[in-house]
Amino acid sequence: MAAVPGYHDGLNEKLRAAVWSDAGSVLELGCANGRLGAACKQASPGMRWTGVDASEAALSEAAGRLDRVISMDLDQPDRGALGDGYDLVVFGDLIEHLRDPAACLQLAHEISVPQARLVCCIPNMVHASVIERMLAGDLSYDSAGLLDATHLRFLSQGSAFKLLLDAGWLPNVRDRYAAGHGNEPFLRHLLAAARELGIPEQTALGHLLSYQLIIDCIKSPPAPAPAPAGASARFAVVVPVTHRQQFELNVRRSPGLAEVNAEIIPVEGARNPAEAFEAGRRRVGAPWIVFCHQDVYFPRGTGHQLAALFAAVPAQEAARTLIGFAGIGELAPGTIGHSGLVIDRAARFDHPGSGAAVSIDELAVALSADTVHAIDPAIGWHLWATDLCLAAILGRRGTARIARVPLFHNSYNDGRLPAAFHAAAQVLRSKYPQAVAIPTLCGVIGQGK
Repeated sequence: MAAVPGYHDGLNEKLRAAVWSDAGSVLELGCANGRLGAACKQASPGMRWTGVDASEAALSEAAGRLDRVISMDLDQPDRGALGDGYDLVVFGDLIEHLRDPAACLQLAHEISVPQARLVCCIPNMVHASVIERMLAGDLSYDSAGLLDATHLRFLSQGSAFKLLLDAGWLPNVRDRYAAGHGNEPFLRHLLAAARELGIPEQTALGHLLSYQLIIDCIKSPPAPAPAPAGASARFAVVVPVTHRQQFELNVRRSPGLAEVNAEIIPVEGARNPAEAFEAGRRRVGAPWIVFCHQDVYFPRGTGHQLAALFAAVPAQEAARTLIGFAGIGELAPGTIGHSGLVIDRAARFDHPGSGAAVSIDELAVALSADTVHAIDPAIGWHLWATDLCLAAILGRRGTARIARVPLFHNSYNDGRLPAAFHAAAQVLRSKYPQAVAIPTLCGVIGQGK
């Protein structure tokens, strides 16, 4: 593209703060005139910084600031010219300019070391100012900003996370550039519309007022080798559905489920998870069931991970096995803590797996189709997976563990616990009086709470 005056001259301070200071070899894609790399190298002189850009004018300045510069159209990247072995890959204000950002993110994954990180800055296209333009019926492009004429992709937190996850990166929102909206009545009406959709006010505000997102990533665990082409999955996915759009945008579109031909079974109208699970189980033909929220996204590669996970369970143990993906588990003899690997809304929940779960978050649970575990309808929609754990431990009904499979919990929830959660906690305390304290990801139940 033609250079816009001042376009290559900025320094993104929040992106600079996200750069991993211990990185030795850094690749910056879309380096502009090299100001970011120069600032980072000044703070960490040991960095070896390679900058890539399509602007020859910008690169002529960057060459005096960086260790190496490469002229390249990143819509047609030359892997040989880029080299490999990078500890850190930086995407500044670039992803939204690419015709195929997924391919470029995948290439970054391939040419970086196993422990590499990636940081990027993306424009948030659900900012209130863009919605105002939409309602006015005029999405005319600008010379800069969210509707920059050179932007080829509209991104939001959820869509950016899916893009990164499918390319093998585990994202986390490190920081934000916030920008308010001068028309307060308009903003109040947007919040009212969000409530009509079941979206809490704090969640909606986070989206409406975030102008740019600073995202840091680590690499996903290596996925197992794919099953032969045309092979059927060893599992089906049962989903209680109360919000059709959430289901369609997440579970239904999950490439991890498509890659193994997993059957997706939506269940509508269920009064509780026990009813939903049993209704779905009657329709399942596979030996394993993943019972999950409608807002769970299965990134590319997770279908193969799940199939391998279930195949490793001995047949004689399958009915007694309960598997969660986030929760509290024994990490060492006598030591419990957070366990599992999930991208939960805007944050990366990254902890060891556990062969002895103490509680499991109900975002997703895997059981065999002939499981001995039974969901208690009295628990309701909260804490039923922790109840399964307690029944397995205290009632000796089987084993419960937590696996590391990078699912994305793309929830609307704002982190506040509803009254139904506290009611479920009271049911648990009544069911298990011998448990002095029940640790969960939402706090410890018991001890006077």
